[in-house]
Amino acid sequence: MSQENVEITERVRKLLEAFNQRDFDVFFAQLDPEVEYTPVEENVVYRGREAFTEYIARWLEAWDKCVVQPEEIEISPAEDWGFVAMRFSVRGKGSEVEVDDQGFWAAELRDGRMHRIKEYTRREEALKAVGLEG
Repeated sequence: MSQENVEITERVRKLLEAFNQRDFDVFFAQLDPEVEYTPVEENVVYRGREAFTEYIARWLEAWDKCVVQPEEIEISPAEDWGFVAMRFSVRGKGSEVEVDDQGFWAAELRDGRMHRIKEYTRREEALKAVGLEG
């Protein structure tokens, strides 16, 4: 694994840790400044910190508890794509329904930072999107 690959992987871990601590300055410092985020549940691309922050705030409104843990991080050999498998542990506000599920990101990298992130519900689709299908 190259030094750049190690740095990218560590940046992703730091990003998810910052999300769990709701430290969005650290969170966004790990991303490309012109980040684009495409959630699986919407047919829209959130461009830039402000739009992505608004999306996150709306998403978090639904949960009393929301913790995301990385399970797998892979970087393409050319270090231009990243794959992230995450475990979501959430509890609904009001309903108190607990959900434990996986989610996946396929991310185009720019200068070692995630630039275009797209969510997937299926591991195979996300791996295929980054050219790492097994």
